[in-house]
Amino acid sequence: MAAVLLALLTADRPAGDEAAALTRLLLGGSPAGSLAGPGPWYAVHARSTGGGDPRTLAAALGTVLLDPHGEAVRLLADREPGPQPGWRLGVSAPAAAEGLTTADAQARRALERAEAARTPLARHTAGGLGALLDPAEARAHAEALLAPLNGAQAATLRAWLAHHGSWDRTAAALGVHRNTVRQRIARTAALLDRDLDDTDTRMELWFALRSLSE
Repeated sequence: MAAVLLALLTADRPAGDEAAALTRLLLGGSPAGSLAGPGPWYAVHARSTGGGDPRTLAAALGTVLLDPHGEAVRLLADREPGPQPGWRLGVSAPAAAEGLTTADAQARRALERAEAARTPLARHTAGGLGALLDPAEARAHAEALLAPLNGAQAATLRAWLAHHGSWDRTAAALGVHRNTVRQRIARTAALLDRDLDDTDTRMELWFALRSLSE
């Protein structure tokens, strides 16, 4: 097995079924995982948004460890992946060889978030309230809650919440006059029929805005 891995890692391109089988072994917690070295490694789950070639994706990510057989393309890379044209990616936290099974699950959940948010790439994030909710349900709630707002109002609300309700800092961040911020926030409160001075309301709106941007 070590010889197979060495041959794959020094190949010019993915080695078809051989690479796929080894990738499944490594991500599946096989003892062969110890052959992958100390890491860090990144598990990646990917789905094409337009007929992309998995081998081209693997080459772009600098890896030959590719398993294209399944609901999603699975890859194992030794450098942190970035967004790739024509693909949606879910990327795990960096992992050592003995943590590849966990990394595989992280990448799967990250891809679900990327697809729910229609974003090119989502990375594993540890814990938090967001991890307790279904990404699709969180996004649907956010879209319904924020539907009355136009783009400028939503952006102003996000900046205002991020700056803890500071008119001056929000205005500086957006490059507008503070009176413009006040007018937009007042209009936002009216459209949403919410008290923006209420802490629970601010938390809910912040979570909704984050759900739409992830």
